[in-house]
This record gives sequence, C-alpha cells and structure tokens, in this order.
Amino acid sequence: MTRIWPVMAPHSPDLLSSWSQGSGREMIGAFTRFRQDLFSRSEEPFDAVIAYTPGWQVRHVTLMDLSPEHQSSRDFSGFGHHYQYDPPGAPELGSRLILQAKSNGLAAAPGIHGVDHAISVPLFFLLPEGTTPVLPVSQSLSGVLQAVRLGEAIRSLTSKKREKILLLVSGIISLNPKEMARGREDPAIPRWTERIVSALVKEALPDWSLLPSLGREVLDTLDPPGRLRELHLLKGLGVSGGHLWALERVEGLVQALIGFDPIET
Repeated sequence: MTRIWPVMAPHSPDLLSSWSQGSGREMIGAFTRFRQDLFSRSEEPFDAVIAYTPGWQVRHVTLMDLSPEHQSSRDFSGFGHHYQYDPPGAPELGSRLILQAKSNGLAAAPGIHGVDHAISVPLFFLLPEGTTPVLPVSQSLSGVLQAVRLGEAIRSLTSKKREKILLLVSGIISLNPKEMARGREDPAIPRWTERIVSALVKEALPDWSLLPSLGREVLDTLDPPGRLRELHLLKGLGVSGGHLWALERVEGLVQALIGFDPIET
C-alpha cells in the first residue's frame, strides 16, 4: 500500500534568511506546526519525496531525475543565505512512476535536474535531516492536461510494501516582479489569490470549477513560477481535506502552506 501526503509549500529564499535571524515570521511557525501535525498523525518516516518543481520546465515530456544522489543548486542570489540540501535520490520510485505515467497516456522519461530551491527551501523546514530520498519531477509546458495525468499516475502508484510518500508542490500563488519592484499590488492579485485559496480549503473537496477561469490574463497578472499547474496535478490526484496553515502576502508575492489529507493507493 502506498500513502501519498500532498502539500503545497512556499519556497521564497528569504524564508531561510528569516529563520537564520530568528525571526518570528508567521510562515516559519506554520512550517513547525505543520511538521508536528504530519508526524503526530503518522510516526512512520517518509520513504520518499516526489517534488513537482516549477524550477524544471520542459516541453512535450515530463522528466524525472533518477539520480541516486542529488546536489542542491544555487539557483537564486541576493538573499544572503543558501542552504546546501543534498538528499539521496529515489530511482526505483521514479522508474515506477515513469511506467505508470506512460500507462496513463503521459510522455515521461528520465532526466537530470538536481534539487532546486523550490525543493530545498520547504524540505529544510519539513525534512531537515536531508536523508529522505527525493524524486524531482519536471513540469510540462505542453498544457495542463499533462499535470492532470501526472496526478492520476501518482494516485495509481502501487508497491509490494507499505510506503509513505510526501508529494511536494509549489505554494507560490503569485510572484509578480513588476508589482514587487513598484512596491504596490494590482488589486486583481488579492482578489484572485483569495479565490484560489478559498477553492482549495473552504470545503472537504476542492472546488475545481475555478480552474477554467484561470486563463492567460489571470496567470500573467499573478505570474506564479508554475503557472498554477500544481492545481491541475492536485485535481488529477484527487485531493481532499485542504487545510490552510499560513498565507503570506507582500507586494506581488503571495505564498501559502496548505496540507491535504493523505491518499491511499
């Protein structure tokens, strides 16, 4: 039996700076509470992490890094803090997921990427030991149907033994550099981000009827790194029980920490 624990987690690099300075930032405390909740609900350690990262985007295919060992990349600068997070890989899990993805009609193949900050920053707070195997998975630029099919493939994963997997997706809902530079926010950003968060956590089941309204104009305004492909993956996965642990907004940046009920496959 495979149990998937989905989480949308923020990954702005300044979270590391806030932590190192001993900041009382709400998101830092929320990470601590969320991690405590994860392990109070199940004391078993995670066998692996599937990380659907907006830092790895390719066309026509979904790639998975089957490397036995990973190194974290310095894919950001100017924040005064870098965390070297070098976990083992999960090649066996990746090979199974590639086969399952192909059977679900998704073009999938091995690739090389490593651990970018969209993976290392949230895992610093959730699994700081760095000993849990990580499977980096790319985002396809060839339409949201690819994300839906990937979610369906993850839900269809089977194993001959019990396994507990953390599914990590981006919790950044808006990252508009123009608004950040101007120091003010387009009124459409809070309006749409509040609608998105409400759709995920207001009821036991997310309200996916929101998705068709997230067209190019809205996505260009919000400008999140993953273009909200994460929502389509979570739809394909069939998540439920969304719980908002923290929502953080500054000019042009909106990020959330949202956990969902585990899914048994």
